[in-house]
Parts: sequence; structure tokens; C-alpha cells
Amino acid sequence: MTQKYVIGIDLGGTFIKGGVVSKRGDIIFRAKKESAAKEGHFQPVANMFDVIEDLSQKMGKDPEAIGFGIPGAIFSEKGIVTKSPHFPHWIDFDLQASLKEKTNIPFVIDNDANAAALGEGWVGAGKGYKHFCCMTLGTGIGGGILLNGLVWRGMTGMAGEVGHIIVEPEGLPCPCGGRGCMERYSSATGIVDMARKKFNDGNDSKQLRELADDNPDKITSELLCDLAKKGDHLSKTIFKEMGKYLGIGFADLINILNLEMIIIGGGVLPAWEFFIEEAVSQMKLRTYKIPGESVQIVKARCGNDAGLLGAAYMGWQSR
Repeated sequence: MTQKYVIGIDLGGTFIKGGVVSKRGDIIFRAKKESAAKEGHFQPVANMFDVIEDLSQKMGKDPEAIGFGIPGAIFSEKGIVTKSPHFPHWIDFDLQASLKEKTNIPFVIDNDANAAALGEGWVGAGKGYKHFCCMTLGTGIGGGILLNGLVWRGMTGMAGEVGHIIVEPEGLPCPCGGRGCMERYSSATGIVDMARKKFNDGNDSKQLRELADDNPDKITSELLCDLAKKGDHLSKTIFKEMGKYLGIGFADLINILNLEMIIIGGGVLPAWEFFIEEAVSQMKLRTYKIPGESVQIVKARCGNDAGLLGAAYMGWQSR
């Protein structure tokens, strides 16, 4: 019998990652292409289909379905991208209609963070669990929430914006229009901003100044993580501060949703040992004892494939 497969597409601000995925969650073939994020409405769509064509040729036939994980605020039922941080032309953009012009293959669209949560639930850290949040700590903070095994999308499909939980009521302004969002303190961007402020105020460490060549623009979360591993007190303090705000966000999620698990992924994960203890401590200070003690805080397992796998899972579920 001919093997069946689906294609998962993970659209990022820089690259499109695609994969041929089996029903067991095995990635059989991969393909990648630049996203063309700023080249109008339709070039990113064309590039996604270049990836799909490449993968279909490798398999020698069309897929059963295609799943698309798309960054931004997605009204998934209608396939409309209301706003996307990396795709400036996609404002109230009918992505579903554009995709239908390109293919007759069944497809599903959802937010990339929801896709990552589904990937972790399918073959990753959330396998076997029904109530969890998958949180990605990267340039920003993305989140996908599963309740009773299903993605919680809310009224307009925009639930799960955990990066915009308020952790400091009169805190730093956020691009979302609010103030004191967790994203401003616990993302890679937030960590770097903390370090640059200390640098500019003269409160930095000698090691940080040397490694950054006396230039605050050269400070990255990776550099801070490396310094923390070498014992740099300032870098460790910054990660502890980041953990404090992360823990406040955890507590809000647990108090509202009584989750079994919070899964943490993203580019800040290598610094886990420097923020997780403070995050869990702050969480337990702010939750009822039983939910706070029972929830598991774990590392993501699917790495950079979580979104691709989740998109493929959506494709399988649509069959």
C-alpha cells in the first residue's frame, strides 16, 4: 500500500520550513526557503508553495493535506491574518483565499504558537497530557494553550497571547500598546534590554563590557547565557530577574486554568538553569498550594521542529 503523508509548513519571519511528515510524526523530507516577508502580500504565499512543490517532488505525489503555522493574530476559522509582526503587508489579509487560488489540496491554517503546542502535544513533552501551555521564549513570547486536548482559540481565534500577561502594572511600554507585559521582561529581547540599560547606566560587569567590545548593540541573549555559565554575577542577576517575571506569568496561567504542565521552548532555553528556580519559586508564592505543587514545568522536546510538526498534525487531523 502506498504510504500516505502530509506536509507541515512553519512560516517564520526569515525562513519557511517545510516537512513531509508521516502519521507517526516522523519527518521524512525537509525543505526551506526565504520567507520574502516584506515583499508584498503574495510573494510569501508563492514561496510557501515553492517549498510544497519541492517536497511533493521528493515524495513523487501530492500530500493528503497541508498544515500551515503562521505567525501573528489569526482568525483561524476564516483563514484571515489580522496582523503579523513579521509580515507588514498582512493586515486583515485573507490568506485562506490566496491559498485556495494555489491548490486544491485540503489545508488548515493556525497561529504558529498553537502549531508548536500541538507538535509538543503530539510527539513532544506534552504527549499524553490534556491541559497544558506551550510557551516559546524567543524574540517575543508566543503561547499555545491546550484544554481537554484541544487548542483553546477563544472568540476570535486569538487566545494564548501569554507574552502579554501583565507582570508589572506600571512597567515598560510594549509594542502591543500595553505596559508591563511579560514579553518585555522574559523574552530574549527583554533580557537584552535589561543588560543594555545596566550597560548604559554604568552598572555592567567588566566581562560583559569586554565581550561586547564596549558596544551595547553587541549584547545578545546568547552572550549573556555564555557569561552566566562562566559565573558572571550581572548576567546571572538578569536571568534571575527574568525568572521572577516568568513565574508571575506562570502563576496567572495556573490560577485561571489549573494546568497540568507548562512547556518552555525557544532561544532562551540554554539559560534554563539560571532562571527556572526563581520562576518556580515566584509561581508557588502566587498560587494555591495544590495546583502550584502539582503543575510540571518542563523543557520542550521538539526544538525548532515543534511548529512544523504541529502544522503537520493539523493536516492529519483534518483528514
